Amino acid sequence: MSALRVTTAAEAAARDQAAIAAGTASFELMLQAGTTAAAVILRDFATHLSRGVALFVGSGNNGGDAYIVAAQLARAGVVVRLHAAAPPRTPDAVRAMYLAVSALVHGAPTGHEQVVVDGLLGTGHRGALRAPVLAACAGVALARAGGAVVIALDVPSGLDASTGEIAEGSSAAHATLTFGTVKRGLLLSRGHAGRIVLLDIGLNGASHRDDGAWHLSTADDVARRLPPIAWNAHKGRRGRVAIVGGHEGMAGAVILAIRAALAAGAGLAHAIVDAPSVAAVQLTVPQALAERWPVAAAAVGDGADRDTLRRCDALAIGPGLGRGARSSQLLEQIVTDHCDRPLVLDADALWLVAEVAATLGTDAASLLRHWTRPSHAVVCTPHEGEFARLLGTTVPVEWDARVGALRAFAVRSGVTMLLKGTPTLVATPDGGPITVVPHGTPLLATGGSGDVLSGLIVALLGQGLDPLAATVSGATVHGRAAELATARLGGIRGGTLEALFDALPSAWRQLEQAVPYPPGVLADLPSPA
Repeated sequence: MSALRVTTAAEAAARDQAAIAAGTASFELMLQAGTTAAAVILRDFATHLSRGVALFVGSGNNGGDAYIVAAQLARAGVVVRLHAAAPPRTPDAVRAMYLAVSALVHGAPTGHEQVVVDGLLGTGHRGALRAPVLAACAGVALARAGGAVVIALDVPSGLDASTGEIAEGSSAAHATLTFGTVKRGLLLSRGHAGRIVLLDIGLNGASHRDDGAWHLSTADDVARRLPPIAWNAHKGRRGRVAIVGGHEGMAGAVILAIRAALAAGAGLAHAIVDAPSVAAVQLTVPQALAERWPVAAAAVGDGADRDTLRRCDALAIGPGLGRGARSSQLLEQIVTDHCDRPLVLDADALWLVAEVAATLGTDAASLLRHWTRPSHAVVCTPHEGEFARLLGTTVPVEWDARVGALRAFAVRSGVTMLLKGTPTLVATPDGGPITVVPHGTPLLATGGSGDVLSGLIVALLGQGLDPLAATVSGATVHGRAAELATARLGGIRGGTLEALFDALPSAWRQLEQAVPYPPGVLADLPSPA
C-alpha cells in the first residue's frame, strides 16, 4: 500500500499541523519546501535560467515558500527578480522575506526571463481572484504567452486544491511543485497543473495517517507487486487466461483484450467468442486459442469445452459480448459456474448485469454479490456511463459523493471497483482507502482502450496478484504506456491504440526497473498532453 497521499486542502493542512505538533517548526517546513523546489528548478530547468527567474509572490505562506525559492536560486548565482502582489502577512512569510531580500536583484520582472515562478496563492485559496493577485496572474499568463516556463508552487494560483475548480484569470502551469501530498485539485485539473512533482518537506510520517485521503499509486508500488517471471518459466507457469466476448461483428474487442493479456506476460490466452468471430481471432492473434461460445451449460464439446475454462487461472467477460438474450445467458452461465476463480467484468457484461437486475426487480450490487458470492477476486471496470447504469442513477459530480458511491457499491457487491476517468479510482470490497491511479492521457479516450485494460488486469490476476494489486498495476501500466506513446507522437492526434501497444514494453520496463527519484522528490507525474 502506497504511503503517498492525495489530499484535499483540509487534509493537507491537517498533515502540516500534525507535523508541527510532533515537533517540526512551521518555518522548517517552509524552508524545506522552498529549498527542495529551488533544487528541482536548478536541476530540471537549468537550460532556461540564463535570463534569470521572475517570481510572483503573494502575502501568505505560499509567498513565503517563494521567498525561500528566490533566496536559494540567488545564492546559486541565478538572477532573480520578484514582484510582490502584497507585503507578507504571516510570521513565517515575513521571516522568509528577510532571508531573501539581500540576495535579490531589486525591481520587477523585465519580461525577458524564461522561467516564471507562481508563488501567489496556495491551498487555502477559494473562489474568485482579487485585484492585486488577479493583476499578478495576468503577468504570469503574459510571460507564459511569451514563451516562459511557468512553475507553480503547491498549486497554480486560482486552482482550488480540493475541487480542481479554476478561477477566472488563473494561469496554467507547465509544472507544479507540490509539497508533502498531491493535492486532489491537481489531479482533477491536470491540464492546468502540467507536470506534477511531489516534494518531501519533512512531514515525518504525517502522510501515513488514514483520514479518508486517497492513496496514490506509484511506479514503486507496482514494481513491488509485479510477480517475477523466472528465467526457466514455461507457458503453463505464466498464467492461463480466457476472455469471453466477441459477438458477431465485435471480434475486435476480444482481439484487443487478448493482445493486452499476452503483452502482460500471460502464457496462454483463450478467446471464447461467437462462432462467426473465431476466424478473425485466429487470423489476427495466432498466439491465442480461439473457441466458440458454449451453447448451454451442459454442452460439453459443443463450443468452448467447459474444462478449458476450468483450467484457466483467471477469466474476463464482456469485451464485445453483445447485449442480447444469448449474451445474457452466457454471462450468467460463466459467472455462476466459474466464480471460484478470479473474474474481470467489463463493457457489455456490466450493461447486462444492470439489465438482469432490473428484470429481477433487484439492484446490480445485490445481483453481483449473489452471482459471485464464493469469490473474493472479482473486478469490475466501468466507465462513468456504465457505473451510472449499475447505480441506477447518475454518478455524482461532486468528488466526495462520487467516491462514496463507488466505495458503497464495492462493499455491497463484494467486488473490486475500478472507475475509469481522470483520475482513475479503485475501491475495494472491504471499504478500505480509495486508490487513485494518476497516469494516462486523452490517447485512452478512444474505443477499445477499456478492452486493453481488461486484458492487462486479467493477465495479472492469472499470474497470482490479488484483485487490488492486479487492478492498480494494470491501470498504472495502461496509463503510463499512454503517456509514453503521447510523448513519442508529440500529441494525441494521429495516435491510435497501436501506439499504446508499441509503448507497453517500455512502460513495463520503467515499472519493473524504476529509477530512484532525486533527493527530495517523492513522485513525478508527467504532463497529460
